[in-house]
Amino acid sequence: MTGKELIYPLSTNPHCFIGHKPTAVLIGAERVIVKSWREVYSTVIKLCNDDPNCHEMLMYLRGRAAGKVREFLSDSPKSMTRPLAVDDGLYAETHYGTETLMHILTQRILAPAGFDISDVSIIVSMI
Repeated sequence: MTGKELIYPLSTNPHCFIGHKPTAVLIGAERVIVKSWREVYSTVIKLCNDDPNCHEMLMYLRGRAAGKVREFLSDSPKSMTRPLAVDDGLYAETHYGTETLMHILTQRILAPAGFDISDVSIIVSMI
């Protein structure tokens, strides 16, 4: 970590991420380099999907986890503005601002899926 980087637990209030650029996701001691909040989202949701129990819950949440206008998870990218392919038959909408995207990830997807985020942190650089 350099003097221009901060480490935030994934459980941090997403508002704190505004004005920062992500540089990596820390999963335990492993550092996964990222360049955008979409890549943070992709890294973390795919980590969740790798757990068989969480995968089953993500598949169950397709079409059930939704905001006012769009579904957060779907079995098809057709109705999504900026879909992310997570797995076969599992797509996530990523067309949101930083705060909303990270809130959706942690509160609307990972929490209902039963994914433990305590060992996941985000490294950000000051902009």
